[in-house]
Amino acid sequence: MGQSTSPAPAPARELIEANHEFPGEYLIKAFGPATEGFRVAIDAAAREAVGARVELRERISSKGNSICITLTLRAETVDEVILAYARLHDVPGLKMIL
Repeated sequence: MGQSTSPAPAPARELIEANHEFPGEYLIKAFGPATEGFRVAIDAAAREAVGARVELRERISSKGNSICITLTLRAETVDEVILAYARLHDVPGLKMIL
């Protein structure tokens, strides 16, 4: 069997809670193709978790074919962060989440 290249799920609940206070801001970086479809899917995934309480910033690679989208979630609970990771994990083309 081949190795899976899918991103890891959310960090452990205990790790998130130990390092963040809720409600509060939580940063996630999503890496994937620099396409409009990927941008829209990342935005929709984040909004499924926290509604309008998300801000997105983009940085495109020097070759223009990859993008890093930084999501600033204004999360009310750790459950919203875990849900955001789950929704982002399902976005087609996602290469990595930090």
